[in-house]
Amino acid sequence: MQAIRQAHPVGTVAGAVMHLRPKQGELVGCCPFHKDRTPSFYVFADGKRWHCFGCAATGDVLDFVQRYYSLSMRKAAEHLCGGSLPVVEAPKVTAKAERDNAYALDLWRSAIAIDGTPAEAYLRRRGITIDLPSSLRFARLKPPKESGVAEANGRVLLPAMVALVSGADGEPAGIQRTFLRDDGRKAAAADGKVKFSLGNLRCGAIHLGPALARDMVLSGSVEDALSLMEMGAPSAWAGAGEGNLAGMQLPPLVESVVIGGDADAEGRRHAENAATAVVASGRTARIIYPDDGAKDWNESLMGVAA
Repeated sequence: MQAIRQAHPVGTVAGAVMHLRPKQGELVGCCPFHKDRTPSFYVFADGKRWHCFGCAATGDVLDFVQRYYSLSMRKAAEHLCGGSLPVVEAPKVTAKAERDNAYALDLWRSAIAIDGTPAEAYLRRRGITIDLPSSLRFARLKPPKESGVAEANGRVLLPAMVALVSGADGEPAGIQRTFLRDDGRKAAAADGKVKFSLGNLRCGAIHLGPALARDMVLSGSVEDALSLMEMGAPSAWAGAGEGNLAGMQLPPLVESVVIGGDADAEGRRHAENAATAVVASGRTARIIYPDDGAKDWNESLMGVAA
């Protein structure tokens, strides 16, 4: 089965029955499995996995063929091997996406260790006392053009926490930048947004500890994942935003997952979508929420009630 998956990228098979277009290194289109007016179906950058962020359908090329053509796994494999299904050449990744990916990795390589920097101060201010992982670094960067941070500060070099997003293969896939002040507080921003991602992020994760076979903890932000580790979780991975949790690809050794979700309605929706995707991958999943009135796990750690 693995050879079949390798030989048939999702985009070539799905692209024959639906319109896919390149977007930031991935392919996106309206999902064929539910009424989808705005594109929510993504084929990840590696071409091996797909996920709908609307209905939470997910899988590889065999799963797509099974679902779309109403076939068993065996019949799906036979049709793919026999060449009886329509295929097309998948759209190419745009030059801009390739430039963004390269720029993200350049920024990561130029960043320095987090110890003794405003990025460490930022996390310590948020109640994090554990040793910080090497997947978090510090840099002074210009905020993105037309961002609220740039509007409030100008396009000058600002302190930033830089988090490495690793792809499903464990290789660097992108970064998340959190813009700060020199004292470790969040940077001023006209719209309140200080986090910006760059690169292929949909199936990636920020590795704050090693992968675990049992009860691997996942959360939607670095702050929440570290808070869960501060509370006793042996390891945790963070998404570059809650919306990326459902597409996070886990290594084969992971058998069960604990999802640390936000307690508001949007957070619960993202956590439930992530749990659906985890179960669809053959793993078990359970969701935990703060039960002390806090919106998220970092607020819970700091004793901040909603």
